[in-house]
Amino acid sequence: MLAFDRVDRPSLADMAHASISRSILAGEVPPGTQLKETHLADQLGMSRAPIREAFKRLADEHLVVERPRYGVFVREFDADDIADIYNLRVAIETTAARLFIRAGASTTPLRALVDEMEAAAGRGDTEAVVDAEVRFHQTLCDLCGNGYVSAVFRNLQGPIHMAMGMDDRNYVDLDEIVHEHDPVVDALEGGDEQVAVAVIAEHITSSVASVIERLGGDPGRILD
Repeated sequence: MLAFDRVDRPSLADMAHASISRSILAGEVPPGTQLKETHLADQLGMSRAPIREAFKRLADEHLVVERPRYGVFVREFDADDIADIYNLRVAIETTAARLFIRAGASTTPLRALVDEMEAAAGRGDTEAVVDAEVRFHQTLCDLCGNGYVSAVFRNLQGPIHMAMGMDDRNYVDLDEIVHEHDPVVDALEGGDEQVAVAVIAEHITSSVASVIERLGGDPGRILD
């Protein structure tokens, strides 16, 4: 019989990772910012070792980049990155939508996340809206019955979260973000794969052009 040590609480590396990740995804630490081990160790009240471990995990999640001889920096996204991420989202999530319908999956968890988004919008909490929106799309992939689709989205959740945050912060009215998800759920419940694919593709790409333009890129890179 294999023996494993029981884990009763998060390690210091877990706590460091959670704190740094939360700050990056909330936009509190801007892209391009250098993250210094000593500074973070002092701020978080721990040694540098768990900070280094957290950096490794953040790099695996594509949230930071390590530049030899210079240090660790919050990842920056240019217009091409955003286009690439959104094109990949369309490929993953339209596949997920078709599989979701074929699996006869319940939309109840998705409706619950729309309600969560609505409550966050009512509070004016943009970051909570973004967080719930990311979980909405991850849940769609989780429920489609294909573990590989779910894993691909989860592996890229960091960059997707950051790109989605850049998109959502363009909205003056957060309720617009919430209501854009109703047609997606309606289409999944309708059971027509072609309709669902068209609706979710439009949902994903409808507002990202302005982000790409703001970054000096060509919105035409988004696939039709």
